[in-house]
Amino acid sequence: MFSFFGAVFGMSEETIAFVIIFVPLAVSMGYDSIVGVCMCFIGAGIGFAGCLLNPFTLGIAQEIAGLPMFSGIEYRLVIWVVVNFVGIGFVLRYAAKIKKNPAKSPVYHEDEYWRLHHIQANVEICQPSLNKTWIAYAVVLIASVIYAVWLPINNFKVGQSIFKLPMLPILSGMFIVFGFITARKSIQYFVLNLLLFTIAYLMVGVMGFQWELKEIAALFFTMALIAGIAMGKGPNDITKLFVAGAKDIMSAALVVGLAGGIIVILEDGKVIDTLLHGISQSMMGMGNIATLSLMYVFQSGLNMIITSGTAKAALIMPILRDISEMIGLSKQATVTAFHIGDGFTNLITPTSGVLIGVLEIARIPFNKWFKWAWPLILILSIVGFLLLIPTVTMKLNGF
Repeated sequence: MFSFFGAVFGMSEETIAFVIIFVPLAVSMGYDSIVGVCMCFIGAGIGFAGCLLNPFTLGIAQEIAGLPMFSGIEYRLVIWVVVNFVGIGFVLRYAAKIKKNPAKSPVYHEDEYWRLHHIQANVEICQPSLNKTWIAYAVVLIASVIYAVWLPINNFKVGQSIFKLPMLPILSGMFIVFGFITARKSIQYFVLNLLLFTIAYLMVGVMGFQWELKEIAALFFTMALIAGIAMGKGPNDITKLFVAGAKDIMSAALVVGLAGGIIVILEDGKVIDTLLHGISQSMMGMGNIATLSLMYVFQSGLNMIITSGTAKAALIMPILRDISEMIGLSKQATVTAFHIGDGFTNLITPTSGVLIGVLEIARIPFNKWFKWAWPLILILSIVGFLLLIPTVTMKLNGF
């Protein structure tokens, strides 16, 4: 699911909000925090590389290259399926090993925090009055119905296509049914149902209303308030829990902000411009496969300097486009080398504010994450390179 999010609308920073959910979930199920991070962060990263309809990387790169928007999607779907198969298989194999013997986890001692947190949560979850749950249900129901009536038809954008769909009325109707069923069953089921509908509204907001981080933050903040009401917490308790949660994520927020300073230094110091010029000169006079390979390697390495996919597309695609024209290389193949190379090394580069933020929240030391992740990134990078070869040697639709 998160790979699909990464492939369709470039989910990246949004995964930080899910880490605080999936890490304790994974630990409580007998896995470790690495598995919890993989559920959302690795999934979104793999989808980002597969890049089916991502307007922030693929869309901009194809526009600069002069290609029809989201053309060549047939082979990109093949790429997405293959990298998902490899990535999910790697994670499942690791998860099975940890499930069998949790002590083999490289972060076993660090996960003691989450194990204690899980025990404390079980102690605190008594069975508060269901009346508060019905109040929470009523609040969400009224709000969802109001917006469903106010915006009955929504423009749902998928790639270049725009569909007019009654998404808000559909979600409102589904919440009426599932919210009622889960509220009758238990408070915990209702809160889980609330989380699932939050994810659904996230998809609709991003693809139908072009939401960004501010809107997504407001959505999760509202979810937290409603969950607190459903659990029978008073205003003071909700405030204290919010402050405690903010304390856990504040260090990650600071790291994300400070990581942006690296990019400022590299850009203002003209380091990136010098690097781009040197690489472009070295590509001249090489064959198609050799040039495409060098583009792929260069793009993978550039992730350690520039982590924004949009910024990289704007900076280097004009250069790669001109090089591909000079040697007769397919522009679609060049774009494919760009978006595959843009995906994998982001998952281990220490200059990525998203990665450092995710690890900070999950309480995973970077050295242990790197030691665990580099074999996966190496395998995915090799698979990505092999998937590039058909773009030069075969006649593919859109290439």
